[in-house]
Amino acid sequence: MTYSCADFTADVMQCLVHSEAIRATDIPDDDPARSADMAVEAIVLMHRASLSSRFVRELLDEVDSLDAIASRYGIRALTFLFYLQSAILNETCIAVQDDGDAQAIALVSHLPSAEEWLKHIRMNPAHA
Repeated sequence: MTYSCADFTADVMQCLVHSEAIRATDIPDDDPARSADMAVEAIVLMHRASLSSRFVRELLDEVDSLDAIASRYGIRALTFLFYLQSAILNETCIAVQDDGDAQAIALVSHLPSAEEWLKHIRMNPAHA
């Protein structure tokens, strides 16, 4: 029994449906190019979600709890970190606004994947 490209596409798409990355009703009929685009987009989004999750794990490994962040660095730093998590998920950047943000950046700089996370922070000239 042979395994065709159509079989491969169907298996990949079913795996993405099973992982809830796409809906079965969105899979195009007889359009492998569109299916490939949909699969790649879903895989990229899943990767970004994994990065966002890793950021939170590293953060909590460093400080133990969200309360600890708020107590030590302030609510503004905690807020900044949540915006940073969103920027990682959406592959965007956030801007440094004040010294509270700078404290959060100092915390992020100590994380194991700091280089990855710092790519999502844009320094304003006043805070560079």
